[in-house]
Amino acid sequence: MVATKKPQSSTTKPSKGPCKLIAILCLALIVIIGLAILITWLVIKPKTLQYSIDEGWIRDYNVTNNQLSSTFNFVLRAYNPNKKTSVYYDKMEVTVIYRGQTVAYNTIEPFFQPKNNVTRVTLQNTAHNVALPPKVVHDLKVERTGGEIDLDIKIKGKLRFKVGVWKSRHYKLKALCSPVVVNFSNDTKSQTRDCDVEI
Repeated sequence: MVATKKPQSSTTKPSKGPCKLIAILCLALIVIIGLAILITWLVIKPKTLQYSIDEGWIRDYNVTNNQLSSTFNFVLRAYNPNKKTSVYYDKMEVTVIYRGQTVAYNTIEPFFQPKNNVTRVTLQNTAHNVALPPKVVHDLKVERTGGEIDLDIKIKGKLRFKVGVWKSRHYKLKALCSPVVVNFSNDTKSQTRDCDVEI
């Protein structure tokens, strides 16, 4: 009696060649992009942008019935120390704060700052019948008698960096200039106040 062998079913495993190739290509692409960013960073060597309030003065100051009306003027000094990088300021908002209370707000027109450049921008923030708590009004009157006032200036914005023809994505700018001492006298200029910057 001849024994018959059962046909053996052979299961072939799917080839992993294409999957491995795709994974290797993706990994190589990530490494190349990472190296390109690192090389660009090392070549540009970006330095931190610097800001300060160089001057400040007050006009048309009036407090009536716990409401403040005034115009707060400042000169913002923006310093770009980078020799290969220029800056596009696409959006900037300026808030004037006194004792934690927002008293004035304004925006700045977009502008371009060349590399290795100092740009001065005049900020004009107007308060019109801004209601304030009695304690804040009292402090305002006391400081008015003393001839000067302490303010906080907050700046928020969106900017882009430009190197050659390449432009970066938008970065958020946050700057706090505090305290900015402003004199009511027209003959006395305020002291320069450097700003804490976060980009």
